[in-house]
Amino acid sequence: MSSKQQVNDLFTQTVDDWARYYDDPAPATLTAQNFVSRRRFAIQMIENQLPKGSKILDVGCGTGHLAAELARRGYDTWGTDLSAGMIEYAQVNYNRDRYQVADIEKIPFPDNFFDGIVCLGVVEYLASDGPALSEMHRVLRPGGFAVITTPSSVCPFFYLDRVLVRTRFAIRPAVSAVRRLLGGEARPARPLPKVEHRRYRRGSWAKLMRSHGLELVDWVCHAWGCYAVERFWPQGAFCRASDKFARNALVNWIASDQLSCARAVK
Repeated sequence: MSSKQQVNDLFTQTVDDWARYYDDPAPATLTAQNFVSRRRFAIQMIENQLPKGSKILDVGCGTGHLAAELARRGYDTWGTDLSAGMIEYAQVNYNRDRYQVADIEKIPFPDNFFDGIVCLGVVEYLASDGPALSEMHRVLRPGGFAVITTPSSVCPFFYLDRVLVRTRFAIRPAVSAVRRLLGGEARPARPLPKVEHRRYRRGSWAKLMRSHGLELVDWVCHAWGCYAVERFWPQGAFCRASDKFARNALVNWIASDQLSCARAVK
């Protein structure tokens, strides 16, 4: 199975989960808060760079919530996603004519069509970055802006997560045995496709974007917390605290989620 098919299967099976992420502006869990904060920073970047009425494409739009929110704020928006399930949800709940299934490496719009692009949680799942960056550059007008998220490769929480996950898997047989001895039942796991995603360092990412005609103009890094312990410590408030330091270069490098805003140079 290709990496794109794995990602498609994963997000098609989790449509309802994604739809719920934005219900609470201050959610309890790290996962939900990360997405809420990421969306807020992306909207801020768009509003800082582009006036109302600008044409915006949300690539990897998921359930369509971000594109719909930008439309509510006065932007002319479209959304594309690889997952048919996500697009079906967006068409039913928002604007049927503005959402379509599409591959980020083959964006179905003409050259220089958009003033802005938002691409959240997409590029790290691709086999390589070049084709997607080239396509985003192609459909942006000269001087347009792309807001792109990537996971950080220097985040200490990520490496702590890896240690905790390995420890959890190592002791899982013993925990299951104790549970059976005590008369308990095994907790059923929710089977989801496993997908690999890459991580990025700011300097090399900015250089790569520049090589594809996208010049970095703004940078935010947020989201503190360990996903491996989320069942026991939701960490939503801890993650929200990181938003205060998202532009502080002294400490924001420890966060896990990066947002870059880049200008299209043509």
